[in-house]
Amino acid sequence: MKKQRLVFGLAALLAFLASAVVQAQDGSEPVDVLEKSKARGKLIACADPYGFPYAARNQNPPGFDVEILQALAKRGGMELEMYWADTGTRGGMSRALRNSMMKGRCDIFAGVSDSGDDDILMGQLAFTEPYLGLGYILVVQNKAANMRTIEEISAAGMKIGVPMSTPIDAYLHDNEIPRELYPDNPRIMRGMARGEIDAALVWATVLTNAQRKYPEATFKMAEGYVPVENQQWDLNYLVRKRDKSLMQFINEGIRELLDNGKIKEILESYDVPFYPPFAS
Repeated sequence: MKKQRLVFGLAALLAFLASAVVQAQDGSEPVDVLEKSKARGKLIACADPYGFPYAARNQNPPGFDVEILQALAKRGGMELEMYWADTGTRGGMSRALRNSMMKGRCDIFAGVSDSGDDDILMGQLAFTEPYLGLGYILVVQNKAANMRTIEEISAAGMKIGVPMSTPIDAYLHDNEIPRELYPDNPRIMRGMARGEIDAALVWATVLTNAQRKYPEATFKMAEGYVPVENQQWDLNYLVRKRDKSLMQFINEGIRELLDNGKIKEILESYDVPFYPPFAS
């Protein structure tokens, strides 16, 4: 009986090895994703299609995340192909990741902040090194046009527009800085265009869309403004944990594009303030 089981076990092992060889030969077995991407000359990435200026489907320019990804792909002799994953539907980012990366429809997901919540990784994903910093920026006009700090505006007796129930709202409240509450960032910018307020703290990418929507408005980011401490976040990419060579390739590319100023150039072409990763 033992001999029979041993023969059966050897036969099963040989069958498995033969199957593995056949799969490797016909390409059905997954290979190193970076090698596979370079072989087909294409890096497939995911992003939200409705997140301009980050990314946008069928729009020119396509968004700074798309252009950064194109630059990363070019380093490896590849073109970029986008798979669009809507993060704004029910289930949010987790559902978008399950329907895209977890199903093998793309190999890298753009524009994700490492908030320390490991649930988003689902035990199978990992963050790359950060590629830029973002945060709430100070936007000014009219009486506040030449002011550069929150403290200066507060000392002048002016309220600062802020999106309610956000980290920056809590910051102003905790520091007893007068504020004008709005439901969201777009309505703050509408209020500025109407002259309701002369200063606001909004997410760094909001100003780009507001300047397009209100071309006659005079609001601008306060010169030299840097998001205050604890109001700064970095953006990372997500890749699958198992794709170690792709992770290395992306991290090397991020460092190179930060060092040579390419990421800064791309961000500023969208009128988005560039901040190097705050964690670095």
